[in-house]
Amino acid sequence: MTIGRYLRTKRFFKELTLQQVVDTVRENYNFSTSTSVLSAIETDKNKILDGELLFVLADLYGADLEELSDLILKNLKANNRRN
Repeated sequence: MTIGRYLRTKRFFKELTLQQVVDTVRENYNFSTSTSVLSAIETDKNKILDGELLFVLADLYGADLEELSDLILKNLKANNRRN
């Protein structure tokens, strides 16, 4: 599973639209992002992810940071083998 798919799944189960995530992140975390950035992350078009945004999304979605960390490292190792 990719990081984008993981985050999209978490958002789906929270029943949030991308716009709701943008609004909530702005209001509750004083952090600015956009639906296009979130969409690019969720569709794996954005290969470099902002660490602060990852923490904000993990908190908002109730994601397990250890699970997210394992997924990030697994994806990094898989991508390095292809290069």
